Amino acid sequence: MVKLSVSKAAKILGISRFDIQNQINNGKLQTHEGYVTTDSLRLAYPGINMDFEQDQHIQKMQQIKNNAIYKIEADTAIHSANDKVYHGIITRLKSKLYKEEIKNQHYEMVFSELTERLNILENQCHSKDKKALHKLQHWVKQIH
Repeated sequence: MVKLSVSKAAKILGISRFDIQNQINNGKLQTHEGYVTTDSLRLAYPGINMDFEQDQHIQKMQQIKNNAIYKIEADTAIHSANDKVYHGIITRLKSKLYKEEIKNQHYEMVFSELTERLNILENQCHSKDKKALHKLQHWVKQIH
């Protein structure tokens, strides 16, 4: 049982407050603590649909559902777009990493070859050049 003010009941029924007040004064419409109950309105006006509150509740729930569906669809679209962007970034980074690994392998090979050639040169060089050669070998080991 829902209690309504006389004004609200008149508005819902589409009649004037005066008409409702007359129904109350004639005893055709019951009041409870100054309010008109939906039960008494149903009895006094049997042709009027009093499911307005349930309809409002259903409409509100439908609006909440529609908003949730919209948000889910928007989030899905954003995530899908982000996934494509991230996939592209990851692919480019993998490519760069692969190229850098190839360069690193090349540099490792160059340093290894340089170290070997410096060792051979050490065995064949004049004693007065050995000091400079040792400095060069030491430097190569430090950066390698």
